[in-house]
Amino acid sequence: MDWGYKAVLTAMTVAAVLMMAQLFGRRLAGLVAGLPVITAPSLLWLALEQGGAYAAHCAIGSAAACGAGAIFALIYERAARRHGPLLTLTLALASGGAVALLLALLTAGSFGLPLALLSACALGTFALRALPAAPAGAQPLRPLRGQLLLTAALAGVVSGVLALAAPWLGAFWAGLLAALPIISSAVLLHQHVTASHGDRQRFLQGYTTGQLGNAVFAGVFASAAASLGPSLAMAAALAVGLAAALAVRHTLRPARAATAAPAAGQLAGS
Repeated sequence: MDWGYKAVLTAMTVAAVLMMAQLFGRRLAGLVAGLPVITAPSLLWLALEQGGAYAAHCAIGSAAACGAGAIFALIYERAARRHGPLLTLTLALASGGAVALLLALLTAGSFGLPLALLSACALGTFALRALPAAPAGAQPLRPLRGQLLLTAALAGVVSGVLALAAPWLGAFWAGLLAALPIISSAVLLHQHVTASHGDRQRFLQGYTTGQLGNAVFAGVFASAAASLGPSLAMAAALAVGLAAALAVRHTLRPARAATAAPAAGQLAGS
C-alpha cells in the first residue's frame, strides 16, 4: 500500500477517535490520546511492508516509548504550574526523550520485550500515582478551530514518514517514533491557554492510563505478530490493550481518591 494512503487512513482514524473523545470529557480524551491511535496503524503498515517479525521488533520500541510518555506527562504537569506552554512542552519532551534513550540502551539485548514492558508499567504506575488528584469542577472541552484537523494531519504525516523511513531507522526506533505524543502535545498546548491546571491534570491522568494500555498493546502485538500474522495480532493486541487501560483506570482511581479525601477534610477542618 502506498505511503500516502497510509497517511490519509491514519489521519481519518485519529480524527474519528478525537471527535468521539470530545463528547465525553478531558479524562477520556486523555485516555484516547494515550492509547495506540497512531501506533496501531503505523505498526500494521510496517508489518504489511516489512513482515511480522520486523513489526514485532518495532513494537518493542513502542512499548519502551510508553514509559517515556508517562514521564512526559508527569514533567508536563509539574512544569505547567510555573511555565508557559512552549517551555513546558519543551521540558516534557526533553525529559521523555532522555528516558527513551535510556530505555533504548536497556532493551537492546535479547530480553528487550520483557524489559520494555516492565519499564513501561513501572514508570506508568509511578507517574499515575505521582500525578495529583484533579479538583472538582471540570470545564467543557473547547477545541480550537482547526485543531482536530491539524492533529489528524500531523498523525497522518508521522505515519507516512515512518512508512518511508522505516528501512533506514531500524525496527526499534521506528516503533518508538510511532508512539510519539503527537495528539497529547497538540491538545496540551491548547489546554494550557484555555483551561485550568486541574483540567490539564485530568487529561494527563487519562493519558498516562492510556500509555499503560498502549504498552500492553505493544507487548501483545510483539509476541503474536510473527505467529498469528499482522491482522489477527493487531486485533488481539487492541482488545487486550484496551481492557488493560480500563482495568488500570478503575483500579488506581479509588486509591487516588482515597488519598485526596483526607487532605480535603483537613482543609475543611482548618
